[in-house]
Amino acid sequence: MIGMTVGTRFHIVSRLGEGWLFTVYQARDQLTGQRVAVKTLRPTFVTLSPFVTALRRACEQVTGIGHPSLVRSLAVGEVDEEQPFFWVCEFVAGQSLGQLLQRRLPLPLPQALQLLLQIADGIAYLHRQGIVHGDLRPHNILITSRGEAKVGDYGLSSAFLASRVVEAEWMERAAPYLAPERFHGDEATPQSDIYSLGVLLFQMVTGRLPYEGAMIADLAHLHATAPIPLPSNLNPSVPFSVDALVVQAMAKDPERRFPSVDAFRDDLQEALAALEATSLPSSSVPADLSLEREETSGEEERPVWRQVTQSIIPLFIGMVVGLIVVSLVIYFLLVGTRPREVIVPDVTGMPLTKAEQVLRERGLKLRVIRWEPSKKVQQGHILRMEDPEPNRRVVEGREVLVVVSQGVAPVLVPDVTGQKLNDALATLKAAKLKVGQTLETFSETAPKGTVIGQQPPPLTQVPEETPVNLIVSKGPPPSEAEEIDWQSLPPDAKVAKVSIVVGGHQLQQLVQIQVNDAQGFREVYRGVHVPGDRVSKTVVVRGSGRIRVLVNGQLAAPEQEL
Repeated sequence: MIGMTVGTRFHIVSRLGEGWLFTVYQARDQLTGQRVAVKTLRPTFVTLSPFVTALRRACEQVTGIGHPSLVRSLAVGEVDEEQPFFWVCEFVAGQSLGQLLQRRLPLPLPQALQLLLQIADGIAYLHRQGIVHGDLRPHNILITSRGEAKVGDYGLSSAFLASRVVEAEWMERAAPYLAPERFHGDEATPQSDIYSLGVLLFQMVTGRLPYEGAMIADLAHLHATAPIPLPSNLNPSVPFSVDALVVQAMAKDPERRFPSVDAFRDDLQEALAALEATSLPSSSVPADLSLEREETSGEEERPVWRQVTQSIIPLFIGMVVGLIVVSLVIYFLLVGTRPREVIVPDVTGMPLTKAEQVLRERGLKLRVIRWEPSKKVQQGHILRMEDPEPNRRVVEGREVLVVVSQGVAPVLVPDVTGQKLNDALATLKAAKLKVGQTLETFSETAPKGTVIGQQPPPLTQVPEETPVNLIVSKGPPPSEAEEIDWQSLPPDAKVAKVSIVVGGHQLQQLVQIQVNDAQGFREVYRGVHVPGDRVSKTVVVRGSGRIRVLVNGQLAAPEQEL
């Protein structure tokens, strides 16, 4: 690619790097002389025609959008048959947010909030244009050498869903930042972008992700059910206003999140202003109290009695005036500036940010003294007011000490695999968990009535009373009758035995066996199975052909060629 000119004007001069999807080059715009970035697809993806078409359409949709916090898209096109896609973007000198976080964790609070304000500005502008980012994570955010944030690769997530291969690759990287509803196949929305902003905020101020898991299924379950962790638990310098931002942005229910990115940005701006106000040094105004005496020349010498009189009278008058002034000052201190008293409003049950606003309007300050688990009060809402109690009359400016709900207390899911069903039920009950679905399947190794799988997986933290689904053995599978009539097979027929053990955590999984041979494409098996099931089928192929095994629409093994 180096030395080529794409789009008639972008001359490629060097290779910058490679990501999971794109190879990125530096190029010179021969029309303007400016540096630009040219992205081309990696060889793995160039043959996926539906995906390439969807990606080109998504890039064309965002081309021309301009905002200081967005990487500008300049042009989209095709290089040749071997490389059906190129995308020209603004060149940003700097590093990704991911690289910055690798070098400095966590970020200083002011820097983290200032960067996120810029990111939120760009996302809010996209939403006003009717575009959802859908893939907000540190890899897609660039930090310039001047410390400014620029968001890139926006509006592409819908294209990733056009190919199972691309979707699987993307999900591995995006899962830690996705809203719970995205794991169910829902399209990206402004509310899912707000959730991702909450995850970014948590990571930037703590240096860790809110949820970590080895598999996508584990992350999906944590995002959907696990309590929202508080940044201040990992970084004590994080104020409660930032805790409240994370809790509301990462609410499980999209309707409980901020109504818009603008609303999220406004609260973020308030948190940053409060942080900066507490860190400003006190300033003093210098005052020059020295007075310059004027010398009088040619003054006639006056009698002593007149000098004494003239010196005593002003002194006496000054003393009287001074007494009057002191009396007035004492009066205003004792009476005129008496602190105003206010009635403490009842903020029990209110969201943290709302409670702070209500108290501020009464001239009071809110201080969170601790967070406690609660089954009745939603996470991030005021559980109770410790001191003073509601409806008491207090001096304006007083602190109101509150306890905030941490939501339902998390419990650790026990490992019940290998236990008899009744024993597993008792174990789950003792762990304050409920039994969800119970599905049965054949097993060649586990005795009948034994638990061979569970969801959520063992050692996962979930709220109390969370349902745990169980997969129970039905014992060995029955012997199958011969599937093939060997006497009637045509001469060009080839026979293959296809066998697969269903894995994963999803309880019900669609298994398909497909054949593409001299007779064309056809599906020879379709069935719903649970993890641990062994699916064995004898497949007949006419002439040369291929056999594919798919689980939930994705290849479960390399294609078998006969």
